[in-house]
Amino acid sequence: MNNPAWLPHAKLHCAMSFFAAVSLGSAALAILKLRPVSDRFSMGLAAFLGSAFWIGLIASGFWPGTSYGFLNDPVLGNTPEPMLGGITIYPNVAIGAIAIAIAVAGYWLTSQTKPIDQHR
Repeated sequence: MNNPAWLPHAKLHCAMSFFAAVSLGSAALAILKLRPVSDRFSMGLAAFLGSAFWIGLIASGFWPGTSYGFLNDPVLGNTPEPMLGGITIYPNVAIGAIAIAIAVAGYWLTSQTKPIDQHR
């Protein structure tokens, strides 16, 4: 956001991404707090909302002309891509994959429990 080379519209998209992540995460937490854990639809919705931002981030990297890294940045210069064991690993993609995996695991764990009988 402090990159002077960014146009105001680019900064708008950066801020929009931040607030989208906060909104989706807050909605997921609200569902988890307010709904019973035995409600599979609510758990699936919470898992999706908690993952939606990260799914979008990872998918955006496949759009032509985009990059996960800072190659040829006019302010930062030609920052090298992060490597781990000879493999390019982008921290934002790794965090996104971990967040998605946690959401999927949480959803899967809800299917492993017996539903609460609410008619007693």
